Amino acid sequence: MNKTCECEMSEKKTYNSDLRYPELSYAIIGAAFDVHNELGPGWNEWDYHRAMLSVLKKKGIKAESHLREKLIHRDEPVDQFELDILVENKIILELKHIRSDFLSPHYIQIISYLKRWEKGLGLLINFGLEKLCYKRVPYTPEEGKISFSGFWNDFERQQPEQAEETHQSAKNILELQGLGYGADSFKKILFRELAYQNLKPEIPEVAPRFNDLSFESRSLDYILFGRNVLISATAFKDTTATELARLQSGMKQTACPYGVLINFGKSRLTLRGVLLQNSHS
Repeated sequence: MNKTCECEMSEKKTYNSDLRYPELSYAIIGAAFDVHNELGPGWNEWDYHRAMLSVLKKKGIKAESHLREKLIHRDEPVDQFELDILVENKIILELKHIRSDFLSPHYIQIISYLKRWEKGLGLLINFGLEKLCYKRVPYTPEEGKISFSGFWNDFERQQPEQAEETHQSAKNILELQGLGYGADSFKKILFRELAYQNLKPEIPEVAPRFNDLSFESRSLDYILFGRNVLISATAFKDTTATELARLQSGMKQTACPYGVLINFGKSRLTLRGVLLQNSHS
């Protein structure tokens, strides 16, 4: 993701023909500059939210606030989103008051909203710095393809039934939902899909042990099914060595010999097989 923060706006109304809704975008950014110039940084996000609604109304621009949508999978709600502002039923605004540039979670958040509301453009706007910062976030739905990596072939050979169930569940999610949501949402979708397939998924509870010490029991951020397969879900970013090591730690503490890292990427869903006995898988 391009995370460059656009902090200046030309006074001349020259529009890039490749931009989506250039005139409306320009008007929204102008409204944000009006708000930032008057209030400056340092106030509550809700203050900037109300100020933006006021300026947009004065400009004659339709703005709907705090709309909510449920994410449905297999006829059941699995997650819920609430956007900040929808402008003219075209552009989603996500307002921030942070002392930094935009981070990956902010992009994932607004892309999830764009996907759920089926819109093509979002604007991230940050009122928390000396200068107003904004970023256009275009969105085009991706159907995606499935690929395999790691020790998937070994997993498939040793546990053919569970490998097929995992593959089919991922395929169903790709067909029904596509790509574009964050990891937390896809984890909920995956849990619902496995339950729909009657595979009895669980969120495992474990009290990690170190030598003769046993620590407090807690829920893991993974899905267990078949009693011996632990699944981790990530989104957008490629699987890292840290995520792999974390999953292997969970596998060790739950005595699961098999793991699967499912990455719901930008344009591809990857199933990565992980074996407990090989720390380099």
